[in-house]
Amino acid sequence: MRGCISSVNGADTSVRVSRGTLQELERLRVTLHARPVDETIRRLIRERRSLALARISGIGKGVVIRFTEGDRLESLD
Repeated sequence: MRGCISSVNGADTSVRVSRGTLQELERLRVTLHARPVDETIRRLIRERRSLALARISGIGKGVVIRFTEGDRLESLD
């Protein structure tokens, strides 16, 4: 399996990852019932953003936490 991700403009872009990482992505893809690995990666990105947003907004904790530069959510699209 080759590590390819469809870019925004529709062209395929090769991404070099270790075999171990590719195997983990493939297992996760099957678990998530995602079609391409690209969809799996996008789901991971959305999940990471949601968790970061929940953490900086204090959802579920009832407290306000300090915002750090690492919490910045930059658009990947």
